[in-house]
Amino acid sequence: MSELQVRGYRCEDQGAVMDVWNAALPYDTIDASTFQRKVLLDPNFDAEWLLVADSGTQVVGFCLCLIRRLPTSDLDMEPGRGWITSMGVLPCQQGCGVGSALLERAVELFAGQKRAQIDVAPYTPNYFVPGVDTERYARGLEFLQTRGFERLADAVSMDANIVLLRDGDWLSKQAALVQRGFLVRSMRSEEMPALGAFLKAHMPADWVRHGRELMVDVTRGLAGLDQFTLAFRGDDIVGFCLFEGEHFGPFGVREDMQGQGIGTVMLANCLMAMRARGHHNAWVLWTGDRAAEHVYSRFGFTTTRRFAVLRRRL
Repeated sequence: MSELQVRGYRCEDQGAVMDVWNAALPYDTIDASTFQRKVLLDPNFDAEWLLVADSGTQVVGFCLCLIRRLPTSDLDMEPGRGWITSMGVLPCQQGCGVGSALLERAVELFAGQKRAQIDVAPYTPNYFVPGVDTERYARGLEFLQTRGFERLADAVSMDANIVLLRDGDWLSKQAALVQRGFLVRSMRSEEMPALGAFLKAHMPADWVRHGRELMVDVTRGLAGLDQFTLAFRGDDIVGFCLFEGEHFGPFGVREDMQGQGIGTVMLANCLMAMRARGHHNAWVLWTGDRAAEHVYSRFGFTTTRRFAVLRRRL
C-alpha cells in the first residue's frame, strides 16, 4: 500500500466510501439514498469530519465523526460530547494500521473541539445501530476496547413473527385498564397537536422529532393514523407507540403511569394494527435487557443482535 492519507470527504468519494462501508459492515449495508439522507444531509454533517483513508489508489477506510452543530429540539448543544456513528476498513486492509490512523485523527478532531467523551454510536437524529454488534463485529469491538473505549451498556435488537399473534392475557389487562378509566386506541387526526404536546413534555427529544415527522407524513398521505396507538386517562394522553412498516417503536408511558400494564396493552394493539396492514413480522432495533425480558418476550420477540454501547473519555 502506498503512503496512507487520512483526509476529509470529497463529493467524488461517495461510491468508494459506500463500497468500503458495505464490505466492512455486511450486516449494516447502505444504499445511496440512505447515505445521502442520513450522512450527507444530516444537520450536523461536516465533510472534514467524515474521515477517509486514501491509499493513493483507492479509498480503504472511513470514520464518520459528528459533533452537534445545531441544537436538538430541546435546544441542547451537548458541548462535551462527540460521536462516531460508523467506521470501517476494507477487509483486505484490516490489521494494516488503517483503522488506527483513522481513529487517531478522529481523536484529534474531538480533542480540538474540547470534547470530553466520544460515544459509539447513540447519536440522534441519524444513528444506524446502537453500538458495535458484539458477535458479528467482534474484532471491531476488540479494536475499540484496546484503544480506550469502555463498554457502558448493552442494547438488543429483537424480532417477532406476528402472523399467529392471538388474544392473550393482555385482553384482561385492557379490560382492567378500562375499569380504571384508561382507554387504548388508534389516534384521531384532531389529536395530533395533543400528541405533540405530550411528546415534548414527557419523551426524549429524538422521540419528539420522530413522532412529528410521522404526523407530517400523515398530513401528506404517506402514513396512516393507525400507525399511532395512544393511551388515555380521561382526556389526557399518558402513553404512545408508533410503527413504520415492520419497524415498531418508539413507545413510552408517562413516568407516573408506568407499571400498570399500559405499555403491554399498547404494544398488543400496535402489533394487531401492524398485522391488519398485512405485515408478517415486527422488529425493534434498540431496547434493553429488562424490557426484552418483561415486555417484548411475551409477544414472541427474540433477540436478534446484541450491541455494545461504547465510550472513550478524553
